[in-house]
Amino acid sequence: MAYLETEVIAAHRHIRRRTVAYVVLGALLASYLSYPYVTLYRLDRALEVGDTRVVAELIDWPSVRTQLKADVTTSLATQAYGASGPEAIGAAFALALSPYVFDPVAERVISPSGLIAWYSDARRSGRSSTLWEAMSYAFFRTPTRFLVTLRMNQPQYPAIEFEMSLKGLRWQVDHLVWPHDVPGSGSPGPPTE
Repeated sequence: MAYLETEVIAAHRHIRRRTVAYVVLGALLASYLSYPYVTLYRLDRALEVGDTRVVAELIDWPSVRTQLKADVTTSLATQAYGASGPEAIGAAFALALSPYVFDPVAERVISPSGLIAWYSDARRSGRSSTLWEAMSYAFFRTPTRFLVTLRMNQPQYPAIEFEMSLKGLRWQVDHLVWPHDVPGSGSPGPPTE
């Protein structure tokens, strides 16, 4: 009889351990799945109150600047290649000057304070709702990449897309997707990694 009681107790302990393991794994999975949304909420609040420190923390500014410079250069090259006459000359001239013009502007404008100023202007003018309200799509592309699409309040403005990546233990915006429907953007779409 004692042997049977020992077996029953051992079985109960095994079931309890397994249950605890499932609960812990479930909690970890729920935390992982909700973490990008928490990051987006933090970014939304930081933009609303103008907190440059949090905006600087949640966005990988060097990556965003580098990627935008490459997109602008590609767009100008596509315009120069596809145009003829004065348009081609203008696009080629803009392409040649872009490192001298875009780099200093990018350092000032593509920054936490520049984003907060643009966001505040878009909110005041009615072009945009809060970041949280403007989200029309937000989900994982891969386990470490998260795509967000924001719709603008006015249809003449293209949707804004950006990607976040999991860097270490935190999510950061590191890629703005060049708008597909901007004439001459020359962008083939978001990259896949």
